[in-house]
Amino acid sequence: MTAPDPTHPYPSPPAPDGVHYRACNLCEAICGLKITVQGGRVTDVRGDPDDPLSRGHICPKGTALPDLHADPDRLKTPLRRVGESWEPMEWEAALDYVAAQLRAVREQHGADAVATFQGNPSVHNSGTLLSAGAFLKALGSRSRYTATSIDQLPHHFAGAEMFGHPLMLPIPDVDRTDFFLMMGANPLASNGSIMTAPGIRDRLKAIRARGGRVVLLDPRRTESAEYATDFHHIRPGTDALFLLALLNEVFASGLQRTAHLGGVMTGLDALKAAA
Repeated sequence: MTAPDPTHPYPSPPAPDGVHYRACNLCEAICGLKITVQGGRVTDVRGDPDDPLSRGHICPKGTALPDLHADPDRLKTPLRRVGESWEPMEWEAALDYVAAQLRAVREQHGADAVATFQGNPSVHNSGTLLSAGAFLKALGSRSRYTATSIDQLPHHFAGAEMFGHPLMLPIPDVDRTDFFLMMGANPLASNGSIMTAPGIRDRLKAIRARGGRVVLLDPRRTESAEYATDFHHIRPGTDALFLLALLNEVFASGLQRTAHLGGVMTGLDALKAAA
């Protein structure tokens, strides 16, 4: 977006003046962006009304991308702490230094003494996606944490147990459903999260407009509650009991449809007894 930085190991050329269409990389909503560049600098960022997914939606993070990119406090070279001050380093020297320190910690305290944390943006960077697996394997540490640990890990666990793989996640068809049940979800804050549904406010309103229902259960009345047809406070820690009650109603009313799953499903009788 600006002139190339000679201190960066892989400098990129500045974007030419004009309007550029890109996708925001800050979360999985990947909203379409309409970016105006003048004099080699970004002067305007707006939601792309022609994007088939986001339909012109943009959140405050997206509009602040130019400020983040041009922030005078943005680090553009590695820094090493020396006493009470910080000194810049060349990239190759910094990588060698970090590698040596990591090796020393592992040799003295064991591999698990090195903890890693991967944030959400790491899945939007091709370099990280291609290299992180091998790097983590080389570290050999079990002390691994990610944004998933505090976000959607239950989805992955359920996917692995039900469908055989943690990435087999059922995605609700929010644009066509007439009944949308949310438990503890706050899509107006998360922008739809794993649903990849930017502009979720309008999507929830559309369910109501076509005569559908949006039901939300949450201990706290969140922003999303304003767009629900039904909001119910639920006591923390009772979600499993609520779901068992739903299953009990399904079984009691004979609404289960499992004939086509006979060859791949086990434990139905135990589940029915528990519910």
